[in-house]
Amino acid sequence: MENNTFTYLCPAKVNLFLYVLGKRPDGYHDIYTLFYPVSIYDTLSLKKADKTTLVCSNKDIPEDENNIIIKTHNILKEKYNLQDNFYITLEKNIPFGAGLGGGSSNAAYYLKAVNEISGLCLNYEQMAEIMSMVGSDTVFFLKNIPQLATGRGTELSPAPKLPELYFIIINPNIYISTKEIYNSKNLELTNINTINIKKEYTFNELKSIMKNDMQQAVFSTYKQVEEIVHFLSNKTAGFALMSGSGSTVFAVYPSRQAQEEAYNIVKTNFKTYFIKKAAIAARG
Repeated sequence: MENNTFTYLCPAKVNLFLYVLGKRPDGYHDIYTLFYPVSIYDTLSLKKADKTTLVCSNKDIPEDENNIIIKTHNILKEKYNLQDNFYITLEKNIPFGAGLGGGSSNAAYYLKAVNEISGLCLNYEQMAEIMSMVGSDTVFFLKNIPQLATGRGTELSPAPKLPELYFIIINPNIYISTKEIYNSKNLELTNINTINIKKEYTFNELKSIMKNDMQQAVFSTYKQVEEIVHFLSNKTAGFALMSGSGSTVFAVYPSRQAQEEAYNIVKTNFKTYFIKKAAIAARG
C-alpha cells in the first residue's frame, strides 16, 4: 500500500455565462456564473512519502507553498491533523492563467484524493470550506458537474438542463491576471434583477444567456482574444465566448460533426495556438 501511486484526471471548466454584479466589502466581486466541466485534463499523481514535495511539468507554476495544492495540504495538516506526506507530480495540459480553472481543479482533486487515501472522512461541506479558503472556483470541482455559482463563485446550485454540447477551445498562449481585469475601467456590470435563468435550454436558446462581463475589459488590452472570438463567431457555426477572465476562448456546437468542421477551419488559421476539441468532462 505504501508504494502505491494514485492517479487522478483534473478537468478544466468554461463559464457558459459570467455576469459581474459588483464589488463586495471584502474586495472581491459578486458574480453569477454557469460553470461547465470540459474534457481537457491535468494528471495528478500522489505517492506516500516522508515529506510532501510537488513536481510540476510547467516550470512557470510554483512548486512551493505558493501553489494551491500545497496550500490545500497545509490546511489539512493544520485543521484536520493530516499525518501523511506525499510525493506529488502534476502533468499540466490545461493552460495556466487562462480562465479554465486548472489550478482550482488541481486543488479540488488533491483534496478529494487525500480525503480518500488518508481516510480523513471529510464531508462535502468540510471540503467546500477548505476549497473556499484557497480559491473562488475551487468548490465547483468537488462535484464536477454543471453548476450555477453566486457570491465570489463558491455558492453553488444546480444548473439548468442543457443539451449535449461540443466545444472548440483556443488559448493564444498569453497569461492574463484576473485582478487586472477586475480593476479595468472597461469591466462591465450586470444588474442581477435583469437576469432570468430558465430551468431548461435548447442549443439555440443558450445564446441568449451567453455573455461574459469581463470580455470587453480583456479585448481592450489583449487584441488576440478579441480576434479569436470574432473569428469563431463569424467563420464557424458556433457561439463563441471568452472563459473566465481569459485568455481562453471557447465556441460551443450542437454536434460532433459541427465541432469537427469548425476544428478543421480553426487549426489552419491559428497554427501556434493551443487548440482542443472537448465535451463535458467525465464525472470524478
